[in-house]
Amino acid sequence: MTTEVSSLAFDSRRVRADSIFFAVDGMELDGHEFIPEAILNGAAAVVSERPSPKDFPKVWIRVPEIRRSMAEISSHYYEKPSSRIRLIGITGTNGKTTTAYLIHSILSKKDPSLLMGTIGTYCGSRRLPAIRTTPEAPEIQRLLSIAVKEGCEAGAVEVSSHALALERTYGCEFEVGVFTNLSQDHLDFHGTMQDYLQAKQKLFELAYNPGLKIAILNGDDPCSGSLEMDPSIDLVTFGFEPSNDVHPIAVETGIDGIKMDLELSGGGISLESCLVGQYNVYNIMAAVTACHALGVSRNLIREGIADLKAVPGRFERVDGKSPFSVFVDFAHTPDGLENVLRLARQMSEGRVICVFGCGGDRDISKRPKMGGVAAKLTDALILTSDNPRSESPQEILRQIETGIPEGAVYQVIEDRRSAIEMSFRIAKPGDLVLIAGKGHEIYQEFRQHQIEFSDVVVAKELHDRNFSE
Repeated sequence: MTTEVSSLAFDSRRVRADSIFFAVDGMELDGHEFIPEAILNGAAAVVSERPSPKDFPKVWIRVPEIRRSMAEISSHYYEKPSSRIRLIGITGTNGKTTTAYLIHSILSKKDPSLLMGTIGTYCGSRRLPAIRTTPEAPEIQRLLSIAVKEGCEAGAVEVSSHALALERTYGCEFEVGVFTNLSQDHLDFHGTMQDYLQAKQKLFELAYNPGLKIAILNGDDPCSGSLEMDPSIDLVTFGFEPSNDVHPIAVETGIDGIKMDLELSGGGISLESCLVGQYNVYNIMAAVTACHALGVSRNLIREGIADLKAVPGRFERVDGKSPFSVFVDFAHTPDGLENVLRLARQMSEGRVICVFGCGGDRDISKRPKMGGVAAKLTDALILTSDNPRSESPQEILRQIETGIPEGAVYQVIEDRRSAIEMSFRIAKPGDLVLIAGKGHEIYQEFRQHQIEFSDVVVAKELHDRNFSE
């Protein structure tokens, strides 16, 4: 008897009649515990690393590595969509989202294109919500299949270190791989910076990414030199140093944006962008280099860079009535927070006021470092709750405080809305308020519940009150 598979699922709640259910032993939950529910919901087969239970009523497929097998089966089920669309994969600690948005803006000047990442997925004109930066393998392959059906010729995909380590992108054919940078993050998962870098390395391994032809690396980041490449891969570096293949000949950054002339193979290119800050110069160079590698014309690259006005939650300006400026940013690493605070200092006519916290169930060693960075680069600092998840918000705040130098002045207001409101109350004309950590997110996660919460929405509401009146 032959059964036509209707869908793939790793969540028993999403199983329907004739699905294949992948029993994944995860970090928090063991998929094997949900096999009865999957069978009840109609699963035709179960894929597992374990031997079949005695008298199991359905098909049991035993595999040596469940996550890798899930990726391979998903790719075949959706008819290898990554081989039918030219993909640029972007990995690194900071800059993935902005780089992906820039690439998407360039690619979309000619044809429908794909954007898959932290904020959401765009398949041509279709918009789908994001589950995580890089979804699980069945979802990745489903989205790639949709992109192909929507006529997307090429696309940009954010590839997180978790996705690489957990084989979510195994077997995806990224023609171009981009490495933005590496700084401390996710050590709760990877353990060491070396292991974190090794996860990023996978994007540039032909055994993992068989479609790779070109590697685009940030030559100013010392970690780029530690990434190993097959001799068949074309290597292109970008950065401020003239030794890089792509580098600025002239660059101007200011509150109105970026203007620069880039040295690019085959001749230079002049660019203008609404994005601000030196770190966005890096993101622009990464995007330009990647699209140039795909053969996109200079005119389309120039137009695509100019057309991107902003990226949600990335130094996003919140307009309002109050006589001070307000920005929301996703910065949640020491390096990311330092970059955005230095930009805030450059743009502010008065003081820099910062509201931030750290997420729970994440790398705890970065908390005091972020506290120290914020205390050093701000005039007024308010510590608050981010996404505490299963941790105590008070304990997270205490750990941030340990990095703040003795004598530094700051406030601790656990409730995030109250903290943002306090920042508005103390702001004076010409000041800049930076609300960091959550960026585009529209929720706040606690131990046993989640609430709707958007820094942008809250800031807009408070900004329109005009506290300075």
